[in-house]
Amino acid sequence: MLVARGGEVPREEVLAMAATLRHRGPDGEGSYFGPGIGFGHTRLAIIDLSHASDQPFADEAAGLVLVFNGEIYNYVELRRELEGLGHRFRSQGDTEVLLRAFAEWRTGTFARLNGMFACAIWDERRRELVLARDRFGEKPLYLARNGRELLFASEMKAILAARPGLREPNLKAVYRYIARGDLDQDAESFYAGIESLPAGHFLVLDAEGRGTPKRYWRPRAAETPRRHEEAVEAFRALFFDAVRLRLRSDVPVGSSLSGGIDSSSIVCAIHAQREAAGLGEQHTFSARFASSAHDEGRFIDLVTARCEARRHDTWVAPEAFEAEFAALQYHQEEPIASTSPFAQWMVMRLAREHGTTVLLDGQGADELLGGYTQALGMFFAHWLRTGRVDRAGRLLWSSWRRYGSLREPALFGAYYLLPAPVRDRLAERYFGSGAILAREVHDRYAPAHAATIAPFRDRLRNELVRWQLTTQLPEFLRYADRNSMAFSREVRLPFLDHRLAEFCAGLRPEWLLEGATTKAILRRAMEGIVPDPVLKRRDKLAYAPPQRSWARGPLRGWIRQHLEAAAKRRDVFDAEAVRAVAEAFEAGGDDVLAWRVASTEAWFAQMVDRAPALPAGYEGPNAGNLRG
Repeated sequence: MLVARGGEVPREEVLAMAATLRHRGPDGEGSYFGPGIGFGHTRLAIIDLSHASDQPFADEAAGLVLVFNGEIYNYVELRRELEGLGHRFRSQGDTEVLLRAFAEWRTGTFARLNGMFACAIWDERRRELVLARDRFGEKPLYLARNGRELLFASEMKAILAARPGLREPNLKAVYRYIARGDLDQDAESFYAGIESLPAGHFLVLDAEGRGTPKRYWRPRAAETPRRHEEAVEAFRALFFDAVRLRLRSDVPVGSSLSGGIDSSSIVCAIHAQREAAGLGEQHTFSARFASSAHDEGRFIDLVTARCEARRHDTWVAPEAFEAEFAALQYHQEEPIASTSPFAQWMVMRLAREHGTTVLLDGQGADELLGGYTQALGMFFAHWLRTGRVDRAGRLLWSSWRRYGSLREPALFGAYYLLPAPVRDRLAERYFGSGAILAREVHDRYAPAHAATIAPFRDRLRNELVRWQLTTQLPEFLRYADRNSMAFSREVRLPFLDHRLAEFCAGLRPEWLLEGATTKAILRRAMEGIVPDPVLKRRDKLAYAPPQRSWARGPLRGWIRQHLEAAAKRRDVFDAEAVRAVAEAFEAGGDDVLAWRVASTEAWFAQMVDRAPALPAGYEGPNAGNLRG
């Protein structure tokens, strides 16, 4: 976790860093120290529960030491290949496979991995430190470095435990969130001195601490069948195989089931492979809401009945949100854009109560397959740009028939016809959000556009890549990782299998969006497998609590309290503008800006004004462990 030039690494600092991460790994703790290097690790045992896979994992003969967070799903196949090359193994897990693979292929290893991972490998002979992160950034890896040292960890609170002076806010990140609602857009964190290693990158640091991140993967379009029926079959086969690989575990595996198409497809794909995989009864975990407009219980019923699964439900209430918020904020480390992550938090708590360590989840499908309502505008703009007025008109007609509205394709279509930097400025003007910040903050950082790669010739696919790598998915991956790890659970995401992502990128656009029907190829692929009422759903809830009614009712005082405090934080906010937001909120206006300001102030109060810590008296997940 800590590399120092020209001196010994303080053991107590490394151990203090590791102690803050015991919630991520309650099954074991280890450390390694060498000249100028110190590793600490806490283990969540998933594959090979024996001490043979404990970390740090060292190979003295090769001069290599590894610490690793995540799972390598294709470790069985890689092990077989490495054994053919003469490698011998002393454990049965994926950790040793990763180390032996690095010994064989060096940084070429990472492109061979099918998994989610953040890893650090110390090469004693070369005096090099190699850091790497999975393709989509499912697993976090934060860095803080200066001329003398590098600190790295899975969570920022570990770095702050050793270097509390880094607890300075990054006002550029604050600007992005307040002005446009953007979170986790690039390597910058909400702390000025801490950054993340970008997804799909590795970093090699030499003995002098020199090195810059290098990309080992970029989205590409795989070759796909020309006939629609064949494409559907190929998609189904890839999806089923992605699920199959993510069932590899030596501890119980279940599923997070919202009742939507994505999570339902996973539960049904598990059921279809249950006998071949030697699985027992499947367990599902779901969030429920008292609001009938937000509760998906009827769809959960259909799926669990079809799959003969044992279901477990947790009812999510606003009173629980307020009571648990400080713990949620502590684990999330950055602002929370809505109450939705709290529903996932409660699902992870439920899984822990029932002894299920691993949960498969449907995140990523919307970003790969154009599943959000914004996609209607994205595709509408694409058809207009490419001269396919017939398809654009068909989309409008289908939207009217399916949703009774032309708003989404028309409004978002106009939005996606604009260049991304212009859209950023437009979003700020639309919400009138820039004025909420102190003038010096706004003038210094606006518009703070986050660039992304554009690997394809056509803009539509590049817009989807922006969703996957910049705009949408990174924020949701943070929620998933921190919520699951808070309860020592592991979330696995079949839709983010890179083979499936590359396949989707190679599909014809009309196979993703048929008329105004989103995720068309997934719906076709799962016909006869997922219950028809789920496949034909037009609404999209995605574990969404009744945010507006909560804000107007039980959480009104919580929001008001944080708005009042924000008005006093004059180095960040414009006091009069915040008061105007508060007045509009009290008068029944839109709660979007009120929530952004309140959640940002809550982050400042808990994570900047004082050292990050669990709230006094909190007895939730791993509280005793974390307090030592």
